[in-house]
Amino acid sequence: MNETSNQIKVGEQYTIELMDITHSGEGVGRLENMIVFVEGGLPGDVVEVEIKNVKKTYAQAKLLAITTASPERVTPACPYFEQCGGCQILHMSYQGQLRAKSKMVMDALQRIGGLKEIEVAPIIGMEDPQRYRNKAQFKLDHKGMGFYAKKSHNLVHIEDCLNQPESAADAIKTINALIQELNLSIYDERTHKGYIRGVLQRTNLQGENMITLIINGKDLSQRQAIVEGILAGIPNVKSIYVNINREKGNVILGRKSLCVHGAARLVEQIGELSFSISPNSFFQVNSKQTVKLYDTIKAFANLTGSETVFDLYCGTGTIGLYLAAQAKQVIGIESVGDAILDARENAGLNQIENASFHLGRAEDEMLKIIKEEGLKPDLIILDPPRKGCEETLLAAITELGTPRVIYVSCNPSTLARDLKYLTEAGYAIKAVQPVDLFPGTGHVETVVLMSRVDK
Repeated sequence: MNETSNQIKVGEQYTIELMDITHSGEGVGRLENMIVFVEGGLPGDVVEVEIKNVKKTYAQAKLLAITTASPERVTPACPYFEQCGGCQILHMSYQGQLRAKSKMVMDALQRIGGLKEIEVAPIIGMEDPQRYRNKAQFKLDHKGMGFYAKKSHNLVHIEDCLNQPESAADAIKTINALIQELNLSIYDERTHKGYIRGVLQRTNLQGENMITLIINGKDLSQRQAIVEGILAGIPNVKSIYVNINREKGNVILGRKSLCVHGAARLVEQIGELSFSISPNSFFQVNSKQTVKLYDTIKAFANLTGSETVFDLYCGTGTIGLYLAAQAKQVIGIESVGDAILDARENAGLNQIENASFHLGRAEDEMLKIIKEEGLKPDLIILDPPRKGCEETLLAAITELGTPRVIYVSCNPSTLARDLKYLTEAGYAIKAVQPVDLFPGTGHVETVVLMSRVDK
């Protein structure tokens, strides 16, 4: 531990002005040239804190009192914010949230990517930042349904969630009542005993609902009573599923889902396209902002109809299918088999014939397709998970010399790392556009357009 950090002691109290915020909702200030993280703090707050933990380069502190409140500080509309772990920055005005997220992107590009001269476009926010989620995964115990508390597996029981559609309140009330009336046992992770493990609600823009009961069993007991109760208590239910998960641990969904009532799929409309959704499907959770995200990608792509587009980490094919009408052909690659099946189903649903989807690791399958089919991509779309792209894939892209790359990221840190690699390997950043898909949280989506330049 260096000499500077020794001047700050665990248990001591300080007054500190906060200057920044992390994606996990911790205010950031400085004491004795050391960074201090304060949970619940906001940029512009002057706060009284108690030091709880001191490391070599930073300290963590408990917020005791707010001496001067940030201009961005608001009273959260959600009564569960202080306990629930779903949102991190609901105590910040929405415009303040948007500015903070833009700064997160800019700071990561500069600090991690070394990209000092890059301009970041104003973030695309929501007109109404509530009721935006189309998917809720409810946990439950013998007292009822809810979400986990911050940094724990303690359940916060709720009657509604302002991120979910209004029908979520009906789902919570109805299923809580059914569990009590039918005396359904609740799964316990520690003992691996009990029946109901959780509830998944999916909703489309038309307000249609798919309700999935996750069970530790072979089949849905008291099926008729459960189906009738759900239909009576939750509006516009199009599908009722049971998902069988008999594995130990806290993985939410098992692999096997059985439709016990209604349509096998929920259909969501994104732009002019329809997408088929099952309980296990991956799909962006904010349908309204997904349109804005995909329109940004389409504008950056600026296709003429003659291009071959590779959509890597394509998931269920949504981005590639969104671009297909403007491209010569789209080739999607994904390592999850169920996602590829969904992608092919969605291509058929929309009668798109110039898109094909391949199962495999992006870096392997891309080179295989290029070699076997003699194709060369004019544009590559990258939409990796939070950990970013494999370096072998980035190396393959630069070796190919693909003229243009669009990188879609949900993690500014790994985005900045990968952009550093690509810029050093001969690509120039042409545009950076953040999009807010998750109001009230520290998450931000970013779209980056890159083009190949001569080194």
